[in-house]
Order: sequence, then C-alpha cells, then structure tokens
Amino acid sequence: MKCIYKNRLGANGELIAKKYLADKNYRFIKNNYRYERAEVDLIFEDVKNKILIFAEVKTRRNKNFGKPEDAINFTKQEHIKKAAMGFVSENEKFSDHDLRIDVISILLKDGKAEIEHFENAF
Repeated sequence: MKCIYKNRLGANGELIAKKYLADKNYRFIKNNYRYERAEVDLIFEDVKNKILIFAEVKTRRNKNFGKPEDAINFTKQEHIKKAAMGFVSENEKFSDHDLRIDVISILLKDGKAEIEHFENAF
C-alpha cells in the first residue's frame, strides 16, 4: 500500500513541476523517458535558446530524511545523464541543442508546494 502512495506523491510532484516549467515558457516534450534502464522525469525545450532541459523531480512531505534533492545520488545522476544522451541519440532533430540537467525539489506542506529549481544541477 505504501508503495502506491509514494508513487502518487511522485506523480503529483511531476505534475507540479511540469506546470512550473511550462509557466517559464518551456515547451513540454516528454515525461518519464526511458533509455535502456535509465530514466528521466521530464524533458522540456527552451525553444528560444535551443536548450533541451532534462528535469529530475523529487517530492517530499517533510524533511525528516533530508531535502528532496539530497536523494539524487551519484548513481542516479549517471542514470539521468545516460537517459539524456539516449534521448538525443534517438531524436536527431535536437542534435544542435545544448543540454541541461535540472533538479526540481518540491516540498508539499499544508497543501502548498514549495519549489526549488536548480538549473545545471550536475
């Protein structure tokens, strides 16, 4: 039961992050993109600056186990990088774009989302 609940929390966080990035005038491309065993939560395009943005979203209800972004360890970073490179290799129309990996940290408290956006996180 707890696993389903946790996944719902993550999916809710991804929806919040998706709206947040869309509000910054980034164009949504894909969510939960998988390449081999690697995955990235959201892919957006900064059309004006020709940047592909790969966003990893971490959502928590409290800081009992640290800040949400602290959950992205080295192995997770490598998986996100692999997914980003896989996406570009499968979508050649973006080969002239710069790549950026962002982390979006969401803390849900009292029905409100506290969002921290780390551009070029790693």
